[in-house]
Formats: sequence, C-alpha cells, structure tokens
Amino acid sequence: MSAPQYHDTPDIVIAATRWLMRRYRRTGCRKLARMVEQHLRWMESYASNSQLADACRRLSCEWRAVSRTPEAVNATPQSTVH
Repeated sequence: MSAPQYHDTPDIVIAATRWLMRRYRRTGCRKLARMVEQHLRWMESYASNSQLADACRRLSCEWRAVSRTPEAVNATPQSTVH
C-alpha cells in the first residue's frame, strides 16, 4: 500500500503533525514535541481556512492529552532516527 499523496500545504502540515505526534508517543523526544508545537502554531496562523481551523482544534486537544500522559512525560528519550 502506497502512502497518500498530498498536494495542498494544509493537508501536508496536518499529516506531518499527526506523524510527529505518533513518533512522540513512542519516543518522548523533546525535539519532536517542539516540532508538533511549531506545526500547531503554523495552523493557528492560517486559521481563516475552515479546514485548517477545525484540524488545529482537534490536533491541539489531542496534543494536550498526548503530551501530558505519564508515558510521554516520563519517557526516556531513545536515540532513534526520526
């Protein structure tokens, strides 16, 4: 199965944010956390697009839940290639 093809910048940013959040859940890497937050800030700055505003709200709620879980907070960063 091939990866989905994204042709629109908002779609790319949404997909990248979801990927970064999944990686963060596995690794607890602070660099990934900063990248997720950068993506969310980018989406907020373009929130006049209704698709992006909705995605930003959903992902922000999900991120707050993910970033505060005991597993993520106490995760020992692993030396993994992101």
